[in-house]
Amino acid sequence: MTAQRPRRTQEERTAHTRLALIEASIAAIQQHGYGGATTAIIAQQAGVTRGALLHHFGTRARLMADVVRHVFEREMHEYESARRNTGLGDRLHDWPKLLWAVLGQPSGLAVLEILQATRSDAELAEVVVPMQEQVERAALASMRAAFGGDEGGALAVMRLMVWTARGMSIGDKFLPNREASDRAIDLLSDLLRHAAPSGTLTELDQALDRQPA
Repeated sequence: MTAQRPRRTQEERTAHTRLALIEASIAAIQQHGYGGATTAIIAQQAGVTRGALLHHFGTRARLMADVVRHVFEREMHEYESARRNTGLGDRLHDWPKLLWAVLGQPSGLAVLEILQATRSDAELAEVVVPMQEQVERAALASMRAAFGGDEGGALAVMRLMVWTARGMSIGDKFLPNREASDRAIDLLSDLLRHAAPSGTLTELDQALDRQPA
C-alpha cells in the first residue's frame, strides 16, 4: 500500500503559490523583458489563473516588490553558501567576485529591469523603491558588522562593489565578453586588496587618509 502524503495546510499552499508566481516572474522577465512580462504570462508560467495572482499580490507592482525582496533573501543565502564552499568573504576584497557570481544570474538581472522600470511607472516606484531601500539598509548593516567602518564610507564602498557588478552584468548581456568582464572584476578586487590588505573598511579609510566623521 502506498503511503499517502500528508495534506498541505492552507498556509503551505499559499506560500507555494506565491513562490511559484515569484519564480515565474523572474523567468518571464528573462524571456520577455519587464514590459513583456504581463500578469497573464506570469500566471500561465506559474500554472495558476490571473485571478489567483491578483488574489495573492493585488497588483503587478506589489508582485514585483516581492520579487525584489525574495531575490535579496536568496542572494544572502547564496553568499553564505559561497563563503562556505570557497573560503571567500572574510575580507572586503573578496566581495567583488562574490557579487559578480551572484548578481549576474537571471534573478539579479530581473531585479535590475524592475528597478529601471520604476523611472516611468509611478505605481511600481511607490512599492519597489522602499523595498530596495530596505534591502540596501539590511545589506549595509551586514557589511558593517563584518568589516567595520562608518556608515557613509561603508555605503560608498558597498555601492561601488554592488553597482559595478550589476553594471558589468548588463554589459556582459549586450556586449558579451566574459573574459574581459572577469578581468574587470578582478581589477576591482586587486585595487581593494592593495589599499586594504587585511580587508577591513577601517584600514581602507586609513589608506585613503579618510577618517570617519
